[in-house]
Amino acid sequence: MARASKFTDEQRLEIALDMLSGKMSVSEVCRKWDIGSTYAYKLKDRATELLRNGIGKPPGRPSGEVERLRKKVVDLEQLAGDQALVIRYLKKKEGHI
Repeated sequence: MARASKFTDEQRLEIALDMLSGKMSVSEVCRKWDIGSTYAYKLKDRATELLRNGIGKPPGRPSGEVERLRKKVVDLEQLAGDQALVIRYLKKKEGHI
């Protein structure tokens, strides 16, 4: 079971920003927030990755994963429709409808 974080999302963001800004040393950030350097770097790396993934995409444009899932939904809806037609045909052929 995952342990609940002692920090809110806003606080984790502040820690990451403290790390990214360079205005404080890593040890100062760690003392300020009473955290270890491993956790501080983890938050910094996570924030950097999120920024990299987000920059360059126009606002409102879905991610590649969202587009892939939308296509999959369309394909599955088509398959369900095709199956419904086959079932209807078979029922008519057997005289159930």
